[in-house]
Amino acid sequence: MSVIVNIFAAIGLIFLITYIVYYLYDYIKKMNEEQQISQIFPSPTYMQNVGINCPDYWVNMGIVDGNIKCKNSFNIPINGHEESKCTDEMYFIPVETGKTWEYGNPNNLKSLTDKEKFDFLNKKIDGNDDSMSRCEWVNKCSQSENTQGIWQGVNEICNSPDPSTKYIK
Repeated sequence: MSVIVNIFAAIGLIFLITYIVYYLYDYIKKMNEEQQISQIFPSPTYMQNVGINCPDYWVNMGIVDGNIKCKNSFNIPINGHEESKCTDEMYFIPVETGKTWEYGNPNNLKSLTDKEKFDFLNKKIDGNDDSMSRCEWVNKCSQSENTQGIWQGVNEICNSPDPSTKYIK
């Protein structure tokens, strides 16, 4: 009888040690992820709530006809004023409902992958030929002769290769 008790005690002890090791591993993994996310600038939370909507120093005027209206209220010089597309009022598509720029699927929202972020920044308003994607705006309108306007968090992705492309060495 004591042999059976010892076997079950050993199995229980192995299970308990395995559980503790798994818990510690998972805890350390989550702490490392949080540390890496905290070092991203601009932060994903800022991008979701503010940064992705309008270019830097532009004012978010809210949702108009389902799109975000951005206004250059501070008269920051922009390039391409001669083009009808580079104006002091721009419209951009909002982040799809149920999706988030943030990592880790917070608040029951699905985090955008790197490819989805890249595609989102290159997407125009459906059915509006005069609209520009965020990446088009960054590359055509964000700079004037004496000013380099940037769009933190957008500029970097727009000027990077498509994440779905494979690199051959």
